[in-house]
Amino acid sequence: MSVLGFLLAFSEHLDSQLPENRRHSSRVANISLAIANYLNLSEKSKYDLVISALLHDAGNGNKNHSNNNNHKEISDHALKSSLFLSDIPFLERTATIIKYHHFPWNLGKGEFYQDEKIPIESQILNLAEHIDESYDKSKYILKEKNKIIKKIKEKGEKIFNPDVLNAFYDLSQKESFWFEINYDDITPQNFSCDIKLDIDSFLLLSKAIARIVDYRSKIQVRHSRNVANIASFLAGNLGFNDEKIKRIRISGYLHDIGKVALSSEILLKGDKLTRREIEYIKVHPFKTFVTLKKSVPFEDIIIWSSYHHEKLNGKGYPFRLKGNEIPTEARVVAIADIYSALLEDRPYRKGISEARAINYMRKLAREGYIDKEIFGVLYENREELKSVIRL
Repeated sequence: MSVLGFLLAFSEHLDSQLPENRRHSSRVANISLAIANYLNLSEKSKYDLVISALLHDAGNGNKNHSNNNNHKEISDHALKSSLFLSDIPFLERTATIIKYHHFPWNLGKGEFYQDEKIPIESQILNLAEHIDESYDKSKYILKEKNKIIKKIKEKGEKIFNPDVLNAFYDLSQKESFWFEINYDDITPQNFSCDIKLDIDSFLLLSKAIARIVDYRSKIQVRHSRNVANIASFLAGNLGFNDEKIKRIRISGYLHDIGKVALSSEILLKGDKLTRREIEYIKVHPFKTFVTLKKSVPFEDIIIWSSYHHEKLNGKGYPFRLKGNEIPTEARVVAIADIYSALLEDRPYRKGISEARAINYMRKLAREGYIDKEIFGVLYENREELKSVIRL
């Protein structure tokens, strides 16, 4: 499984919550790669830079992009983004690049931070993001070119590494540079050094993605991790083998990956949702399905992640599956999702007690919405289950 392929698919959603930010990370990746090519960086440096560009705003919450943090040594969202990735050995370099991507050059004083040399990739990413934020996306790019160059020159070496600046000035004379900004031609095939994941590495990455998803959603600070913990706990008590438990845990981590593409205004609404808003939110498991289908070679994980709102009686969504059409493993994730959601606070309500949650789920099982056997395992082990849930 390709790390770059997965993150290309995921980053599409990261940029979707605000219309003005759509495809921001993709454009920043294209600009960064063009500058890195001009500077003749190594393939590994280019690869790390592209990955960093795709994830550089993971910690930006639901806010519009802004470089107002450049007066700070390390911006809040850059630090947050890097922390999401810091526990993943194969993304350690990426975490460092992102951490310093708003670090100003400051006429050469910004070459180091506390004796640590700022990566050239961070300096490229800094300029690339400024370029993308300097023009009106609704206008023809060549009409905006001079305005962009002027804005970059005004900031100059106070913000940007002069070598990176000069590379941009040379590239900016070519129409092709501007046209390539909006092309989606970065693929895993571009990099022979692309990292390939086994199931254990994917588990590590999916946990980091869950942290990003939960942070970006705001309403569910630990929801995806709780679902993963509950689902794997239930799977263990159902007698599944270790390999299957890992895959179920990954499915729990990724089940809401489609939610980061939804409007933050609706997700954070502090009142009961309207019928129209409820219908809008119903798209998120389908977006999970589409994202994983593009990038994950494990068909079982795609299905188990995407079916978490399906119901045994056919009254779920978005695929309207019923009975045996829903695998046992997907039923496990669905029950974990419901139980976790009931216990957690949401903007429009407080979480309910364990006793009320159990009674509600017993009713769902009785009426054919959820699997009775799996609910029974949850009920019988409810005291032990408390140890894996964090509210």
